[in-house]
Amino acid sequence: MRLPCRAIFALFIICLGVTALYAQNSSSPAILSGLVADPSGAVIPGAIVHVETHKPSNFTQPNITTDATGHFTLTLPPGAYDVTIVSPGFTPFVATVTTRSGVTSHLTASLVIATDSEQVNVTPGTSTSAADNKSALVFGAAELATFSDDDTTFQQQIQAIAGGDPTQPSSVYVDGFSGGQMPPKDSIREIRINQNPYSAQFPDLGFGRIEVFTKPGSDKLHGHFMAFANDSALNTQNPFVGSQPPYYMLVLRGNLSGPIGKKTSFFVNGFYNKQQNNSVINAAATQTSAAPLITTISSPTLSNDFTIRLDRQITANNILTARYEISHTTLTDGLAPPPSNNGPSAQAVPQTLQSEAFNNASTTQTLQLSDSQNIGKNMIVETRFQYIRSRSNQDPVSGAPTVIVEGYFNGGGNSSQALHDNTDRTEFQEYVSLAHGQHFFRIGGRYRTIRDANLNTANYNGVFTFPDYATYAAAKPTPANPSGGPGATQFNITTGQSSAVVLTGDLGIYADDEWKVRKNLTLDFGFRAESQSAIPDHFDPAPRFGISWAVGQTDKHPPIVVLRSGFGVFYDRFSSGNILTAIRQQSGSIQPSYYQANPSFFCETSLTACSVSIATLSATPPTLYNISPHLRSEYFLGTGLTAERTIGKIGTVTLNYLHLQADHQWISLNINAPLPGTFVYGLPNSGVRPLGGTQNIYQFSSNASSTTDMVFANAQLHPTKKVNLWGFAGDRFKRGDSGGATSFPTNQYHVADDYGRSAASTFRLFTGADITLPLGFTVDPFVAYFSRQPFNITTGTDLNGDTQYNDRPSFATTSSPAASVYKTPFGTFNALPQSGEKIIPVNYGNGPRFFYTELDLRKQFRFGPRPATPPAPAAKPGPDGKLPPPPPPPPRPYDLSFSAEADNLFNHTNLAPPVGILTSPQFGQSLNLGGGFGGNPNANRKISFAVFFNF
Repeated sequence: MRLPCRAIFALFIICLGVTALYAQNSSSPAILSGLVADPSGAVIPGAIVHVETHKPSNFTQPNITTDATGHFTLTLPPGAYDVTIVSPGFTPFVATVTTRSGVTSHLTASLVIATDSEQVNVTPGTSTSAADNKSALVFGAAELATFSDDDTTFQQQIQAIAGGDPTQPSSVYVDGFSGGQMPPKDSIREIRINQNPYSAQFPDLGFGRIEVFTKPGSDKLHGHFMAFANDSALNTQNPFVGSQPPYYMLVLRGNLSGPIGKKTSFFVNGFYNKQQNNSVINAAATQTSAAPLITTISSPTLSNDFTIRLDRQITANNILTARYEISHTTLTDGLAPPPSNNGPSAQAVPQTLQSEAFNNASTTQTLQLSDSQNIGKNMIVETRFQYIRSRSNQDPVSGAPTVIVEGYFNGGGNSSQALHDNTDRTEFQEYVSLAHGQHFFRIGGRYRTIRDANLNTANYNGVFTFPDYATYAAAKPTPANPSGGPGATQFNITTGQSSAVVLTGDLGIYADDEWKVRKNLTLDFGFRAESQSAIPDHFDPAPRFGISWAVGQTDKHPPIVVLRSGFGVFYDRFSSGNILTAIRQQSGSIQPSYYQANPSFFCETSLTACSVSIATLSATPPTLYNISPHLRSEYFLGTGLTAERTIGKIGTVTLNYLHLQADHQWISLNINAPLPGTFVYGLPNSGVRPLGGTQNIYQFSSNASSTTDMVFANAQLHPTKKVNLWGFAGDRFKRGDSGGATSFPTNQYHVADDYGRSAASTFRLFTGADITLPLGFTVDPFVAYFSRQPFNITTGTDLNGDTQYNDRPSFATTSSPAASVYKTPFGTFNALPQSGEKIIPVNYGNGPRFFYTELDLRKQFRFGPRPATPPAPAAKPGPDGKLPPPPPPPPRPYDLSFSAEADNLFNHTNLAPPVGILTSPQFGQSLNLGGGFGGNPNANRKISFAVFFNF
């Protein structure tokens, strides 16, 4: 049964109309701001702040922690609240605070040092709410300090912790919006990974979802400025290259926040990143020599970013938040696209020559508007709108034909050629939350559109593919024969109209009921429905369920353990880029693409000499690329179990199991490839094709599947007031038969032949700490370890005539021809499999392990006149009958800090995945440093220095 998109949208509009009727008598939220300090006046970062309504209700507010300056800020419905603040080594602070609509209430908490008799296990906020799952990693100010101050490194660390892989990258939400880029570190208030994993509000599973919350304005003027720099003279050498040109990095960041009148606050952030990087080239041969080449080329990048956020109390009924960000990045002579708009570093693709370099410039502007309303005492309405405008221009250094010699080098011009992309995205959200008795209802929806207009001349320069260097050398053009000779196994070229436009949208609506059956038991029922235009599948139902049970919890005793489980269906949305490909190539008339096996010509520097031969291709049917009429939205069936345990006042640890069954996974197929067993290698156009002729017809399909099992544990601990620790360790076993929508199987008629382990490390470990030392020093270590990363072993040839160079060898037997047998550290293989020989599994090779350490050492100096001590709340006598000491004075207003950061502290050499083409002379070798963190291939270890000023 299919529900039309317009019917879903009509239901969504009705929901909006109902909320609008309620909004007529709404009241604005209240703000609770506080400072937590010890008896000496030193602020306490990482203190747990728990808030409950003074009268029993179903209202839930996740615990938060104080930031590095001891402050916290909460947005709450007006009313009376019991506030409990806990930090190791101190007696709990308890106070009742009444908040008023549109007013900021201030609370100063002076914690008293606990005696031995007072060292009891206090577990405020043990909650069975779905949003309070301790399996989530919550990085506040103290935890964020453990990550690199280089934004590129920082973002890669967060992505790695979230556990994304190339076939299923992590999703990032910025202030509740999707599709944006991660803001600079200095503008982030908090990051949450895996919060409320089965929530119906989100289309994707929480395991891997990254939620980023930016800093709001403040009620007083505050500023933060920093300079971060690195120079090649401070670093250790890349072991793959000798001397290389000098390189450096300079990062300047700063932000200001404060009030504008009584009802508005602002936050402004600026970012400048200049990197003089080098790209490493490591090829087995070049177009001018059979000798290997190891060298570097200069690939400088420049990026800048500006952000402004305003929080405004428009009327007594609502608060409006507006955020605008503009970022710009340029990359010169790059060999790989920049990873982000925040300080990219060019990375060399192994065996890619300098002639394939390109220049890239991109600008992204983001506008976000959010309106939050309290309707009565029990309802909150949130309305959000986002517009992202992206403009990107990529142009090649060379327009010469692309030359690929499998396992040796990629040369000539870049096959991507010119790519000028204009993308406009809009997103509209409406969410309603209603507390009613023991139920907490949520209903809402999200509608997104994307218009992508681009100019793409990929493969317009022609692509020649050779099986080995000897064949390539024999086919090279000469003055006597400028059109070259035979030898290439295939030639591809694209012609026709280079511009195309696509407009598509997706809609998702949901409803959720969080039912507090008992104080220690909560059930969560949810349902989500999604639809996307431009693909055949228009209705995707997604039921969700969750249960949380605090085992053994009573009014006087904390739970022994909190058990959580859930189930859900989660869909992915088909990329607009894939839709553009189909628009261009589905008929063969807009942008026809031609393929010729074993061409008799080879023009290495220009196609002019081969124009006659190429002209004959127009008489042959072009290669088509379309969307299968049976394409389904790929989805995941996810279920899991979590056990959470609070360790006294120290913190929490969790143990988790997750199972994912993915069906209708996207993959591309050549639906007119030669039938298995009918193609004869070395005889072009041989084989029997189901649709006849020799035309190749590619099709986006949904025939693949995968299974993932994950076991992982994480902890967030505060053993003392000066030590903050967090850690994550997990095993992920993923098996599947797709590498994404644009990947092809080795057998076009039996995708499951490629079912096997994924090319991602199985075991991952991350841990970090923020440790306050005497004399104003702070040390922040970060450690990461990955087990061996699998890699695929291929023959570097097209053995079955499907035009794809991904075929795998077989395990060699005594009957295997000696000329095609290769003895390697990974086994003995036959590059020309014989009948009856077993093909090796996908990703059969094991790459190197990864071990990374980062250490940041910082010295802080505070100065300036100390502000007056604010009035303290009424004091209560302690167990000994004595009143606590008076509250400490606030800290001095100015902070000057200096830091040194070491990336890959122990200078461990982390290698890139090895070359997997069996016939390459570099097979099994890593040709460069592993990507890891930092994205800089120039150095094995980096030492950077920074200076910070805060007020």
